[in-house]
Amino acid sequence: MRILEKKTYLRNGVRKMTILKALTGSIENLPSLRLHILLTKEDDVIVARCLDFSVSSHGNSETEALNSLSDSIKDYIGHAIEHDALDEIIDPDEDEFWEAFRKSELQDELLNIKENIDILKTKKINEVTYA
Repeated sequence: MRILEKKTYLRNGVRKMTILKALTGSIENLPSLRLHILLTKEDDVIVARCLDFSVSSHGNSETEALNSLSDSIKDYIGHAIEHDALDEIIDPDEDEFWEAFRKSELQDELLNIKENIDILKTKKINEVTYA
């Protein structure tokens, strides 16, 4: 995982939000479910958002925010199961967060290509695989 160039955005025209990282995660029992996580810094705290569920949490560090987010996701899924609300469980977050996630992810891919340019220059690409 790379730390990306930090970009600060005005959120709702008021508060500053600095993008720290775009991560992907999964749930241990459902490894095929890919979760999109965005870490930001807002008002001197780290905010971790699961964009797929519109669930967020915060902490004083990235680790604390991610641990808190894990607890929130477990509670969110547990609540959906308990109330037979699985049809509504996917609740995408606001477009601004998805856009920030995509920009960070693409920037990370570009950095990876640049870091491995020597391999691309010297070796023939034999195949492309898909997950």
